[in-house]
Amino acid sequence: MNSTLKRMHLLAWLIAGSAFAQMTPDKDVAIGRSIYLTGALPDGSPIKALRSNSETVTGQAAACVNCHRGSGLGQVEGNVGIPPITGRALFREGEPVHVRMDNSVTRTMSALHAPYDSASFKAAVRDGVLVSGAAMHPLMPRYMLANEHVTALEAYLKTLSVTMSPGVDADTIRMATVIAPGVSPERRKAVIDTLTTAVKQMNLNVRWGKRQKLIDVQERRHHSRRKWSLDIWELNGPSTTWAEQLAQRQREKPVFAILSGLALDNWQPVQDFCESSRVACWFPSLDLVPENAAQGNFSLYFSAGVALEAQVMARSLQTSTGRVVQITAPNAVAQGGAQALRKALSAGRTTGVADVSITDGAGALKAALSGLTERDTVVLWLREADFAALSELPATPAQVLISATTGGSEQLVLPPALRRNARLVQPLEVPRLRTANVERLDAWLTGSQVPRVDLRLQSEAYFAAVSLQATVRGMLNNLHTDYLIERAEATLTGYEAMQVQEEIQAMMMGPMNKRPQSHTQATPAEKATMEATTKAQLAHLEEMRVRGGTTVYPRLNLAQGQRFASKGAYLMRLNPDAPGVTGEPEWLVP
Repeated sequence: MNSTLKRMHLLAWLIAGSAFAQMTPDKDVAIGRSIYLTGALPDGSPIKALRSNSETVTGQAAACVNCHRGSGLGQVEGNVGIPPITGRALFREGEPVHVRMDNSVTRTMSALHAPYDSASFKAAVRDGVLVSGAAMHPLMPRYMLANEHVTALEAYLKTLSVTMSPGVDADTIRMATVIAPGVSPERRKAVIDTLTTAVKQMNLNVRWGKRQKLIDVQERRHHSRRKWSLDIWELNGPSTTWAEQLAQRQREKPVFAILSGLALDNWQPVQDFCESSRVACWFPSLDLVPENAAQGNFSLYFSAGVALEAQVMARSLQTSTGRVVQITAPNAVAQGGAQALRKALSAGRTTGVADVSITDGAGALKAALSGLTERDTVVLWLREADFAALSELPATPAQVLISATTGGSEQLVLPPALRRNARLVQPLEVPRLRTANVERLDAWLTGSQVPRVDLRLQSEAYFAAVSLQATVRGMLNNLHTDYLIERAEATLTGYEAMQVQEEIQAMMMGPMNKRPQSHTQATPAEKATMEATTKAQLAHLEEMRVRGGTTVYPRLNLAQGQRFASKGAYLMRLNPDAPGVTGEPEWLVP
């Protein structure tokens, strides 16, 4: 299909979708939406349905969204493929809806049936009869709905996932990354260089002709691969003005997703924009994540940031009855972590939590720590440069917990008086596996001539770009924001595992298995060198095998409704005598 035909096809699709919307009374659509999403009738009473095993389901448990998802494009449950029921899938003649699902169940699920009309749709909803006359799967409920409510559900489905989301046209998907004020020029440049280079390389494989073999057969069949454009949305001024800045950008040149992004301490206006505008927020780099992030529909994050560290600390202290003293740096991230810990500890504790700022002076710090026992805990939400201010403090028998997000790496320099019972709360992978995780990224940065500035930051930006690319390609021509999030929930875990296996395979097929044959007898020194090299390579291969992912995080995975891909942190005991950690770390998921 050439470009002109593609545009004509897309225009016909958009016009047909608009026609459906115009033919459908708004009231019916609203009633149908409520039935689909909440399982509630207009008067608030729950819908009722019966499964073939005589199980009765009502209300939210009977809502269509539970199985067919918000997009209506279905999913896989166990070994059952739940088909799409969108406007195009059920009611439209012409191009069928092709949905790429779990390969272990089926490569694609397509609406290759005759279109439903009102009568056959009513039979499907009430009696579980397909348009072909065959019985539906036993899991499909048979709904006890009045005629007007079936009509309303039909009206809603005729509007569901009919047109593509904003930011998509016949040839291009538009993305943007958001940079908030206050970000250092070095970090800003590192993110932008990483993203723009990754996007440029992706677009090389959109071309047809010589590169056609590099494009998946289903993408070729549906002509679904599009080039990306990436805009840089730089915010300015107070955060109260960001909402209008973002809305104005979206009105002028709408985007499909916010790719990565960077903020010093406030992302709430950006998340609010994404939620209200139905624009995906795809793995920004943040230390302070919006407090309501877990309840979002369209925003995905690497972790809960310092709030995750606070939750891990609270879990480690769940049997403790001692006092907690928090020493904080004067910035929003540190104070956000302290606030999150105070909130997490508030349930079931009779002892209080005291806060003191590093800027209060040595006298205030000594007073806060005086009288502490081994039952008590000191929590440090400090920057690496702040630790020097603790050098005059006397030794304390209390245990010390340190935020790695604010405090830096495992090599942090903490005064000896506080190191004896100190543990670092580290949401990143342990150092040796972290190095293995980002080995491929390191090679990519070198080969792409992108300077290595901040490995965590660039790891996050690169993962955001390549994981979004993989997810979008799996969507084929179903480019809807809610379906993007559903695909992420269903495939991110498998994507990470596949990337790990590809890297291991590439390593095993690399130089370690391609040594030149020698016809001369090796000297003892040469044999010893070869044996040492082989041993080192095998040890390296083993590290590559036992790691959990391809980023600085231990493992990234999502499930339905989850918004944080990394869900735990390590407790690492500091070496009491020198910089670094000692012993086996403890992994905790709050």
